[in-house]
Amino acid sequence: MEKAYEIKLPEDFDNYPQDDGLYIYRSHDDGILLDCKAFYFVFCDLEERCRIPWDDPVKMQKFDEDYKTGKHPYLIPALVTNGVLAAELALKYITKLETGSFEFTHNIDKLFYSLPQVHRDNLSTMIKEKAHQNDETLKANLETIKNFFVDWRYSFQFNVIGYSSFLNYFIHIVCDYTIDIAQRNE
Repeated sequence: MEKAYEIKLPEDFDNYPQDDGLYIYRSHDDGILLDCKAFYFVFCDLEERCRIPWDDPVKMQKFDEDYKTGKHPYLIPALVTNGVLAAELALKYITKLETGSFEFTHNIDKLFYSLPQVHRDNLSTMIKEKAHQNDETLKANLETIKNFFVDWRYSFQFNVIGYSSFLNYFIHIVCDYTIDIAQRNE
């Protein structure tokens, strides 16, 4: 899945302050969207790197060898953390765009259900269709992933932690929907 998102900088970007050659840039809504896109980009990249080549025995053997020898690190915590943060920022962006503010929480469930009704309905319909959910399973899955940003940042503290394919669907649907809205509002 190849994504190409154009990051638009302000016209006077060259006049922004620099610190050791790094640009410091933040504006209100643009900062949320820029961060959302950045974390989503990393998620998509990690998703591809974590894809197990089940259907190719040669690639599968190399994948196993690289993992066992430490050449391919365990990337799932980074994948989940980046993806959930991207979705969190996407939900906050939509809410801020529509209402002027958003709640300062990492709770995905709370952020999703506090979306303006039209966006919550649109996303619910898309998630139900693409991720094969119904009202009950959507609610249960959102409850399951609600604290994933915190949990997966510190996944080493858990004996067992896991996730289902719902998470990947959710992240893609929410982020793509938000980026599409932002592009239409430019």
